[in-house]
Amino acid sequence: MLLLGEASDAIAASGDGGTTRAIVASGDDGTAHAIVAIGDGGIARTVVASSDDGTARAIVASGDDGTAHAIVASGDDGTAHAIVASGDDGIACTVVASGDDGTARAIVAIGDDGMVFGDGVIAHAIVASGDGGIARAIVASADDGTTRTVVASGDDGTARAIVTNGDDGTTCAIVAIGDYGIARAIIASGDDAHAIVASVAACGFTL
Repeated sequence: MLLLGEASDAIAASGDGGTTRAIVASGDDGTAHAIVAIGDGGIARTVVASSDDGTARAIVASGDDGTAHAIVASGDDGTAHAIVASGDDGIACTVVASGDDGTARAIVAIGDDGMVFGDGVIAHAIVASGDGGIARAIVASADDGTTRTVVASGDDGTARAIVTNGDDGTTCAIVAIGDYGIARAIIASGDDAHAIVASVAACGFTL
């Protein structure tokens, strides 16, 4: 960031108590490179850092307590590469990471309780998509961290595997599907974990 005093390079506006409210630092061509807006308590509310062409590279909006509520990092073409929105207690509620073409690659939605599940809190929904935006994996878990549904699809979006678990984590249904959406194997296990396998490929059954 350029220093105060350089002509047209920095502007600082302060409030009644001397708290800095806005800072703008621009390059040689007048392009804004950094904007910081600060609230009454000196907490940064909004930060925008842009490149030489004025493209926003990073935006951080924080709440009254300084908790980051939104972060957007974009590439050279202005495409959003990462968006993180967190709740009032700092728990990540939504994470979207996109590729160069803006396609969503990963979405994680986390519950309000923030209970520990794996490395972080309980994941309630996870979607990972490929280059074409096709969903490759969906995982929805219950409040206790038990996986309830898993869907893995191929390049054409056809569901290849579905696993549904009961409240106690027992596998209740598994469906494996072939290249044309034909169900190849169905395994349903009851309370006593007895397995039933039915091959329905010859019947042309599709889900």
